[in-house]
Amino acid sequence: MKRTATADEGRTLRVLAACRISNDDDSSSSIERQREKLKDWLHANPHCTLVRVTEDRSVSGAIDLKDRPELGPWLADDKRDEWDVVWVSTQDRLGRDDLHFMAFVKDLLDWQKGIYVYDDPSFEVSTETGRLIAYAKATQAAAELTRIRKRALDSRDYLRRKGLWAGGNLPFGYKPLSVVIDGKVHYKLTQDREYAQLLREVAQRIEGGESLANIARDLNDRKVMTWQDYLRTLPGPEGREPKGAKGLKWHPSTIGRQFRKLSCVGQIEYVDKATGKTRVAELDNGDPVMFTDGPILTLAEREAVLGKIDERASKPQRARRSVARLSGIARCGPCGQRMTINRVTHNLKSGPTTYERYRCASTTTARQCAEPAYIEKSTLDDIVDDFLLAELGDKEEVRTIRTKGEDHTAELEQYRSRLARVEKEDEQGWYDDDRESYLMKRRNILARVKELEAKPVIPATVTYEPTGRTFRQRWEGMTIEEQREYLLAHNVVIGAWRLGAVHKDRSAFVWLGDFVEAARAMGLVASTATDTEWGFRRWNVTEQQEEAAQRLIKEAMPDGAELPF
Repeated sequence: MKRTATADEGRTLRVLAACRISNDDDSSSSIERQREKLKDWLHANPHCTLVRVTEDRSVSGAIDLKDRPELGPWLADDKRDEWDVVWVSTQDRLGRDDLHFMAFVKDLLDWQKGIYVYDDPSFEVSTETGRLIAYAKATQAAAELTRIRKRALDSRDYLRRKGLWAGGNLPFGYKPLSVVIDGKVHYKLTQDREYAQLLREVAQRIEGGESLANIARDLNDRKVMTWQDYLRTLPGPEGREPKGAKGLKWHPSTIGRQFRKLSCVGQIEYVDKATGKTRVAELDNGDPVMFTDGPILTLAEREAVLGKIDERASKPQRARRSVARLSGIARCGPCGQRMTINRVTHNLKSGPTTYERYRCASTTTARQCAEPAYIEKSTLDDIVDDFLLAELGDKEEVRTIRTKGEDHTAELEQYRSRLARVEKEDEQGWYDDDRESYLMKRRNILARVKELEAKPVIPATVTYEPTGRTFRQRWEGMTIEEQREYLLAHNVVIGAWRLGAVHKDRSAFVWLGDFVEAARAMGLVASTATDTEWGFRRWNVTEQQEEAAQRLIKEAMPDGAELPF
């Protein structure tokens, strides 16, 4: 096409303008400047009518044109008849992948459409010579994209190995701190005081047995901004106005995810382009690269938190509609599945009446149960209430105080895994041209393994402190939901059967879990051979049900622990 002419005399060209920018913060060739060029061109070409301007922001030139969020739909069958020519400011706005470019040119020729490149009026694809020149330019753009990618990868690798922040989303609880290295300004990460403290608070609450759901609810009630919203309140690059918080809510999975990331212990993770796997960045000596001098948590603290999260993963966290105290806590005696609340309303002459009972979850899931248990809600609630208050009601409640020990197991396993990986990489020939690097890395990792193996393991301690109130006062002062969380946190085990020793009556058992150890440690009950069953009560159970109850209790106890009765 010529710079100031229409395609055919007397026919108006309908123009689809395609604007694109790889990085929306890039001011050198912004969307606004592309629009200015389009305005000038339309003024010089009065016979052209603008149909649509597509703006693909933060879209790489490597993305196929049909896959671009704004331009793509206009290349589909239902939109293709609405335009005659695609307008771009420069050829590389079409893309930096030569194969994508040539496929697009073929499509345009098949559709009998045209392309206009503002900065290259001689651009022509209707002739073989024109296509050859256009393809040569496309290969240059593709080569430039390859160089850009390599420079970006090299830069990120350099920053990663130096423990510097390479940009992107800030990890939870950290803020950038400028440092000058070799005359250039770079950034390390340091703790954001408020959110680093918040992460430590959350870690302590999880270790204390509190659920992620409870913590999320509390943070929302306290109107604590989420990390994403907090970042949106900070000024942008070059003093740009903050984007503003969206009012996002805390969610249990969001909180748990922060401890899955190694950023909470200051380590850098990245995706290995060769394998596609996430790896920990390492120094030549095999040590992990630290992006901060002050990590929020230690490896041992992170492992302890993850252990608690995984432990609770098998426990119920959600109660539907109005809370039923034992929903998801009580177990079906025959199969061991959780029991959930079942509510049925009947319209009687006296008016609507709702019947509530706990029943085996197999009735609503694909899992099978030979004899699904159910028991009236009021019956099981009363059994648990009466037993708890009979055993603990007049006794003083105690607070559990846990003192952290010293355990380098998690760090030791990390270095052993690194050693195994480095040796495997050597077998695969990774170090054939650099034996010295391999030997140094292996030697340093082995030294660290031996150092960690020599460190003592000091077990954590658990002590109990009186709270100054009775258990009855504590129990009766809680809401139903709080009572449910309390039972979960103390690993209380409850089970029920439809029929028991007395055939027409329900049967059940209750074991007080962690309350048993706390009560014995405080001397609230005797630790004698005749009192080994304190905290364990059965109602109308058969001999077979007694054995099933002990199996369910054993499953809830820590690995290696023996039944106390």
